[in-house]
Amino acid sequence: ADNFSVTRYHISEPYVDREIDGEQPDARLAAEEEGKRLEELHREADRERREQLEKAHLRGSHALKKVHLAQDRERLLKELEQMQNMDRMRRRQIVAQMPPQLFVPAYKRMEIKEEWQRELEFAFEDMYSKDRKMKGDLILQFEPQPLPAPSDRSQDNDL
Repeated sequence: ADNFSVTRYHISEPYVDREIDGEQPDARLAAEEEGKRLEELHREADRERREQLEKAHLRGSHALKKVHLAQDRERLLKELEQMQNMDRMRRRQIVAQMPPQLFVPAYKRMEIKEEWQRELEFAFEDMYSKDRKMKGDLILQFEPQPLPAPSDRSQDNDL
């Protein structure tokens, strides 16, 4: 019992306060102010809704423009691809009609001409030597032939 202590305290103030000012606010004025406040809130909500609709409309039109631009770009790319394929086919046809000698390098063309000339010379030598039954180097065996005698003027023109 030595550990416990008891004290008594009395509150001297009254528990309930009486209202000294007896004036009550006018309910009509409060109702008018509340009506104005609610009307202002409705106006602000309408304004925000209109702004949101405008922003949504702008976003929608911007997205529609982007979609149209993307579609135009795709269409242009397809058209360009078709035109490129047509041009490629036209060029292939032109190249196919070109003579193959154009694609041979210059040194190869010279070799081909020299080979052709050699073949012509051998063919001439073979043809010439058949009649005369010659063998060996033809240049040494050729004999100069006299020119034909000049006769009529008409034969000269024919020649």
